[in-house]
Amino acid sequence: MDEKLLQYIWKHKLFVMSNLQTVSGENVSIMSVGFTNPDSGPDYINVRLKLNDTLWVGCVEIHLNSSDWDKHKHQQDEAYSNVILHVVYEHDKDIYTTAGKCLPTLELKPLINQKVIDIYRLYMNSSSDIPCQNQFDTVDAFRLFSWLDRLLIERLEERTQEIKRLLEKKVHNKEEVFYYYLAQAFGFKTNALPFSLLAESLPLIYLSKQKNNLFQLEAMLFGQADLLPTDDTDEYTDALRKEYTFLQKKFSLTPLCRASMWKFAKLYPSGFPTIRIAQFAALIHQSSALLSKALETDNIEGLTKLFTAKASDYWKSHYRFGKSSLKVTDKGLGEFAVHSLLINTALPFMYAYSQWEGNQVLQNKVISLYEQLPFETNGTVRKFIPLRSDFSNALHSQSLMQLYNKYCSSKQCLHCGIGISLISNVT
Repeated sequence: MDEKLLQYIWKHKLFVMSNLQTVSGENVSIMSVGFTNPDSGPDYINVRLKLNDTLWVGCVEIHLNSSDWDKHKHQQDEAYSNVILHVVYEHDKDIYTTAGKCLPTLELKPLINQKVIDIYRLYMNSSSDIPCQNQFDTVDAFRLFSWLDRLLIERLEERTQEIKRLLEKKVHNKEEVFYYYLAQAFGFKTNALPFSLLAESLPLIYLSKQKNNLFQLEAMLFGQADLLPTDDTDEYTDALRKEYTFLQKKFSLTPLCRASMWKFAKLYPSGFPTIRIAQFAALIHQSSALLSKALETDNIEGLTKLFTAKASDYWKSHYRFGKSSLKVTDKGLGEFAVHSLLINTALPFMYAYSQWEGNQVLQNKVISLYEQLPFETNGTVRKFIPLRSDFSNALHSQSLMQLYNKYCSSKQCLHCGIGISLISNVT
């Protein structure tokens, strides 16, 4: 037994509620267990109960043993003077308030189903990535997917706070922040840092001035990325280098990243940073007010088309500058890459926008769009796939990532909707 479990048992009334008595024989009738105290002081506030026939409203303090009251020196702390009931797992001594009054104590040890403690210990002692994996498939589908809905909102709220911090840094320019957020996502984790530095060094306003000229966009982006070779390579590369030299002086540009920061190793050639930058340039070239257009789009097909970009002709036969490839192919963003951008960038930003504007219709649309996208597969999500067969879309995969990262990995079972269901329904 630990105090976290004992508080959970009190909160969810997982003990025999009939014929309750204090250790001194007073009848106890619990009308409300109250609310967790977010501040210092007693554990629960606004508790309503009857001791014999007298109604009391106040606080409850919870300990494993009665003597913990004295160990924590609550008998000397006025903040605990409004405690009306001491709830303990085991009573080992009488305790007193600051006024010297013996405090009524409720002992829960004989009132708790031992199976509740056993399953909690099972989860806490589990060496599995998912503590409840052996019971995961027994959770009622309605309860499970209701919890996954909440987890997606929780995940999106966290993203909203990240975007809000960026907005404060960018003087509340939403299109600029969306551009920065999108650039970071184009790095697809491996090159997220240099891509973010690239966007930081090249404000959207400069790209907007040249957006009708794809070649100039490429020159600015590759130049600021420090990926333009300094020696002679081919006509296209030489022309880019000259154009960048002109634009760098025109806009007083200073690169923030170095060529050595870009990672090519262990990437498929189609994911090389040179290809991603060329695709990013094409996306900027073909899209005006990209955020506004995304906000107005109501279906995944429209969003997918909006974010699909194809690199310029030079890249049909190249993966790096000056090194031609025998295989000639269009270097467009694949469906998987586009979906990743939507899931991790466009939709979180649209959700954040719905929060700023108080737009419930937009918020609901974002949730619906997640349901229209395919289920993702990555190292985290694959941990759950063998446990159930009813996961089907990106809402589920995003929620499972939140579930694992925020609850399973740190064994926060008492705060997890699934853990609560499994522990509370022990018979």
